[in-house]
Amino acid sequence: MVVVHPDNDFLEDITGKLKEYVMEEINVKNVTPCNDPLMYASLRAEPNFSVLGKRLGKDMGKVSNVVKKMTQEQILAFEKSGEVSFFGHCLKLDDIKVVRQFKRPENVSEKEIDAAGDGDVLVILDLRTDQSLFEAGVAREVVNRIQKLRKTAQLEPADPVDVYYESVGNDKNTLEEILKSQDQYIRDALGSPIVPKEMAPTDVVVLGEESHNVHDMSFVICIARSTPIISPDLLSHASGNSNHVEALRVYLLSKSLSRLKNQFQSGNGVITVDCIEGYPLIRLQLGKHVFLSAGDFYLASRS
Repeated sequence: MVVVHPDNDFLEDITGKLKEYVMEEINVKNVTPCNDPLMYASLRAEPNFSVLGKRLGKDMGKVSNVVKKMTQEQILAFEKSGEVSFFGHCLKLDDIKVVRQFKRPENVSEKEIDAAGDGDVLVILDLRTDQSLFEAGVAREVVNRIQKLRKTAQLEPADPVDVYYESVGNDKNTLEEILKSQDQYIRDALGSPIVPKEMAPTDVVVLGEESHNVHDMSFVICIARSTPIISPDLLSHASGNSNHVEALRVYLLSKSLSRLKNQFQSGNGVITVDCIEGYPLIRLQLGKHVFLSAGDFYLASRS
């Protein structure tokens, strides 16, 4: 995106403190400033008849003709000084309308590059398809719907939850590939990854669920309460005793996440469980035998 404006301070705001906001809202890769209006547009001056008609009277015709014949340089000088005089009449910025007409490159259609202006600012957009921008746009749409679902479920920002998704349309692989490619953005925006629904525990507590369609890709998003996830590695660690593993799962689920987190922190990532009747003492390692969320387990399983 190119932003054309004669005021360097305006351009510094757009490409400085507002740049990230503008790029995210408009979904563009970059914002390029330009302080030369003639590089991308031709200027045309038109008299403001509704303002000048009564004031100029019989001189309106000849003043109008001169205004319409103003050169590019004269128009720029008028915008800079704020006034110009013709036939003894001093015309201000409100008296003359300056029209910026975008000069589209040769052999390029408006479907590929287009522009729009407002006053002395002109914004030029390259509309040609870019796969990375398309994927970023899809990810933003998905994140937006998840955030709205959080609000619907009346969740606080600090509430620990896992977010699951399930592709239900014909483009299942496409959506999965996009979410993987945009994984870092999603994790930064939500604080956790989006987990495939098939990885959800059978006893997951669903807090909210909605179906959506973005760019003809249908999917279901589900927000659930975060719960400890048992790693498949725990079975061998428990000497292959599946009953012991199930007893450990029930034990972990009986604890709050905050308490478990504190216990693991106190034990440098390890907790000792020796209170389950009929089973021997066992030490559980965080990130190997146990994960505090489906998101953590999903990230570990991909690495």
